[in-house]
Amino acid sequence: MEVMSDPKISSRRFKKSPFFDCYHHDDVLYGVYNKRLYPLSCGYDVNSHYEHLITNACMYDVPETPLRFSGPDVVTFMEKIFTRNIRDISPGRAVYAFACNENGGIIMDGVLLHPNEEEYIYVQADGDFINWANAQKGDLDASVEDFNSWVLQIQGPSSLKILEKITGIKASEFSYYSATITSINNAKFYVSRTGWTGEKGFEIYSFDDAFNGEKLWNYLLEAGEEFGLIASDIASMHIRRIQAGILDYGTDFDDSLNPYELGLGNFIDLERSFIGQSALKGKQESPLKIFGLTCDNHTPTYEDKVVNARQEVIGSVSAGAKLPSKYGTNIGIMRIDVPDKVSDDIYLLTPDNKIIDIKLVKLPFKDPEKQIPKSND
Repeated sequence: MEVMSDPKISSRRFKKSPFFDCYHHDDVLYGVYNKRLYPLSCGYDVNSHYEHLITNACMYDVPETPLRFSGPDVVTFMEKIFTRNIRDISPGRAVYAFACNENGGIIMDGVLLHPNEEEYIYVQADGDFINWANAQKGDLDASVEDFNSWVLQIQGPSSLKILEKITGIKASEFSYYSATITSINNAKFYVSRTGWTGEKGFEIYSFDDAFNGEKLWNYLLEAGEEFGLIASDIASMHIRRIQAGILDYGTDFDDSLNPYELGLGNFIDLERSFIGQSALKGKQESPLKIFGLTCDNHTPTYEDKVVNARQEVIGSVSAGAKLPSKYGTNIGIMRIDVPDKVSDDIYLLTPDNKIIDIKLVKLPFKDPEKQIPKSND
């Protein structure tokens, strides 16, 4: 069978980040996310960069898209579209938040920052959320806008030392899921102590695109050099996010799943009115549909199907990774579409019809209490 290469596409319709020229070369493999190009693979050794992430620190150009919510009725507006209580989010804090459709299916997830009294910034995942959100305003005096902010993540055990050096913020006073505005190299940025790896880390969000990306990139690498900071790509982050059980909207789940099927019931406040509330009241007993899997002799891929002992297809793999051998077996995330047909023995069915032994496990694989990113040590 002839193997087809990935098609080449024009970047004209997609936005290049301000950091694009800092890592671009002809062999970089890009993805598209919110119409933004981002580096899936720059050709780095994945295992060595994963090792560096969990022992030192890595910097990532990521395609998350911050949106600004504002207006006199902004809290009422956000409480209408998000499932959790917004009024109780204190200035200086951030929370995980998602929105559902009328049927209770999740249509977007992300991190909601409340960096000061005046602003709310929602860092959304992939998808056309802004048009849906604006369509829900009705007569409310509020707005949501894409202010062309760009995001860097610095993740790893030494990341908080880098944060202290470049901002003067004391890590001990900037706890997990804190958010603020700070100065970095004489320019203002939003910063949150969050990330997509399950390691200690922080994220930097620009006020707009009127800044020198190459200058910031080089400054951060120079400032972080003494703490082992290197530039990396999504490939190393991908392994760690699977270990941490961090789900990717559009990859691991979509609007066909409700929050209870993902184990996210703690992020729903059914005592108040929001879009999808009525539907979710009837879905509280929904069976969990997202699990982890381990596999000794095969690296799971999105092409693999999940089958039971009778070889009935009951689900599929959404993401997989090959761990460096000293850290354990291969891992993946799978969606079980027919929970009542899960047996004690489940398998992967590969595209070439091989049957592979796997074990179903609950997510996350590592650090279920999230002690690593919360630590100041």
